Amino acid sequence: MELTKPDVPEKGSFTISLRPVTKKELRIDYWTGAFLAAALIYQIATGILLAFYYQPGQPYTSTVALMETVPFGSLLLTSHLYMAYAMVGMVYFHMFRQYFSGAYRGKWRWLQWIIGVFIFAFVNAIAIIGYLLSQTYIGMAALHVSELLVERSIIGRLFPGLANFVVAILVGNGTTLVTWEHLLILHAAILSVIVLILVAIHFFLYEKSGPYEMRRGKRDAESEENRLVPWFPVNLLYTALIALFFIGIVVAFAAVLPQPLVPAYGQLVYGTTPFPDWYVMPVYKLMDVAGFGLTTGGVPLLIGFFLYLFILPFIDRYKGNGPLERPMITFMGVFAIISFITIALWGYAQPGLSQTRPLTLALWFGITFAALVPVYAMRFAKEDLDGNED
Repeated sequence: MELTKPDVPEKGSFTISLRPVTKKELRIDYWTGAFLAAALIYQIATGILLAFYYQPGQPYTSTVALMETVPFGSLLLTSHLYMAYAMVGMVYFHMFRQYFSGAYRGKWRWLQWIIGVFIFAFVNAIAIIGYLLSQTYIGMAALHVSELLVERSIIGRLFPGLANFVVAILVGNGTTLVTWEHLLILHAAILSVIVLILVAIHFFLYEKSGPYEMRRGKRDAESEENRLVPWFPVNLLYTALIALFFIGIVVAFAAVLPQPLVPAYGQLVYGTTPFPDWYVMPVYKLMDVAGFGLTTGGVPLLIGFFLYLFILPFIDRYKGNGPLERPMITFMGVFAIISFITIALWGYAQPGLSQTRPLTLALWFGITFAALVPVYAMRFAKEDLDGNED
């Protein structure tokens, strides 16, 4: 359907390169990408301030000194941590929102989707490396697991030299100074710069393609909610306000609920199980519940998940656009969400406890049933309802 141009408001600038938006788009759920951009800017700013006080040769001691001696140091570090949590959560929300709406379909939108998957992966990697930097016993456990995953993965089995090279990039020669210099460079320079570049490309492609709902031809150009509003000042002020509101909430939580620093690596912590951060817990427990060993279970499942996301724009051949019009795609998304939540909760309930193959197979069967049956039941109900209306 060819879209007619809505009436242009009398006031405001439409001459700059940024695309004007409709009144309909001035909704919070349309701006998850803006929240991510605000989080990225905040993380860069606070990360620069934290770098002034961080010492790779004494990672734990310098972190304690930052929290106890630097004015607002604890607030700065905690807000940086909480914003990382918010950023990871927003990446998940943004990705699955685009997934279920089919926003990866269309000219050049496939490229925007693939870049988004890379952003998703790199943001999680930056967050994981970030909590290694303080040299706590939890961070060290995660570092050792990361080395083990690389060495025992398919890459490590087939190309041990490449695996050793990756481990060397991660930890250097194993000394405290060199290892945490490597981690700091990966966290603050290499991966962060890559994400910044990818976000810029992602934003450029979005400005060219526009929201997916508009591309599908669902707009009524004459309706009030589809009237264009200018980027300046309306869109600019709206973006600034929601960004400041988002940052303000995170800083408020950091002030009210400061994050205590867990014991350092090497300190005796009897009766304490090292739990990873919540966004790592599904991967942590997946190595136990895969049921087929570390190298043939958990790692290939993760690789398969990302491969599926990369090829999704090319295998989705459904003609419909709604979630129930693309039932198998929707089922896979629901399956992934239920799996993440279930495995994470299981990880907190039974950390480090390996599961048997029958129990693992029962888990996967149950998740498949819980995801597949409701999706197709709602699809059949919708078809029946549409048939009765006709």
